[in-house]
Amino acid sequence: MGTLSKIIVYPIKAMPGVEVNSVTVTQGGALCNDRRWALEDERGRLINGKNNKRIFSLQPSFDLAQETVSFFNGASERTFDLSDNVGLSEHFSTLLDKRVFLKEDEDKGFPDDMNASGPTIVSEASLEAVLSWYPNLSMDDIRARFRINLEIASEPAFWEDQLFVHNEQPKAIQVGRVTIDSSNPCARCSVPTKDPVSGKPYSDFYKTFIQQREKSKPAWTDVECFDHWYRLSANTNINKAEAGKRLTVGEQAVIAAL
Repeated sequence: MGTLSKIIVYPIKAMPGVEVNSVTVTQGGALCNDRRWALEDERGRLINGKNNKRIFSLQPSFDLAQETVSFFNGASERTFDLSDNVGLSEHFSTLLDKRVFLKEDEDKGFPDDMNASGPTIVSEASLEAVLSWYPNLSMDDIRARFRINLEIASEPAFWEDQLFVHNEQPKAIQVGRVTIDSSNPCARCSVPTKDPVSGKPYSDFYKTFIQQREKSKPAWTDVECFDHWYRLSANTNINKAEAGKRLTVGEQAVIAAL
C-alpha cells in the first residue's frame, strides 16, 4: 500500500514549486494555489519555458501563507502581493523584456492539459528510476524538470502505469478521503530536457528517456495506452464532490477497484 510522501504546488505557471504538507481541493478540482496564476502575452498566449527561455532565469520565492512572491537580485529583494496583478505584470514585463500580464484562476488554475485539471501523480520509485538514467542530475533536478504534484512512496517504479488499460475506464486513486480520477499518461514537453535554472538543453535527454522508458516498462504497462514513451506520471481530474477536502502527506494511497 502506498503513502502520499510529497505535495508540490506551482503557484505561478512555469515558476518554481512550493512543497507543502497539506493542500485543499478547489471547487474546480485543482490543488489550492497550483498554477493559480499564469503569465500571458499581448496575444493571450501563456508564457512558459517552451516559448520564452528567459523564464528559466526567474527563480522567485513564494510565501503562500501571506500570498506573496519575492524576487532577489544580489543583495536586493522585491516582494509583491500575489493579488497585485498590475505591479507583478509590470515587474515580469521588465524581467522578460516582453509585455506580459498576470492572470488568475482560483478554481481550475492553468493546467497543461485543459481536460485534466487535477494534480499529476507519480510514484517516488518512478522518479528514482528516471534519475538513474541521468547520472549527473539530482532528484531535485528531476523534480524541477517534470514538475509533478503528488508523489507516492512504497510503490514500485511506474506503479501509475497500471491506472490505464486499453478500452477500459481509467482507474481512480484513493488518497486519504479524496478520490482522484486518472485521465491519461502525461505526455511531456520540451521543458524537462532543459536545466531548470539556466534553460540549457541536456544532450540526448529525450532520446535517453524514450529508450529507457520503453526498456523499463513493468509487466502491467499496457502498451496500447502509450502512443509514445515520452510520458511520465498520470494526469487526473477530481470531481466537484471532493472540493474542500484535504490531501495530507502521510495518508494512504491505493488504486481503487472499478
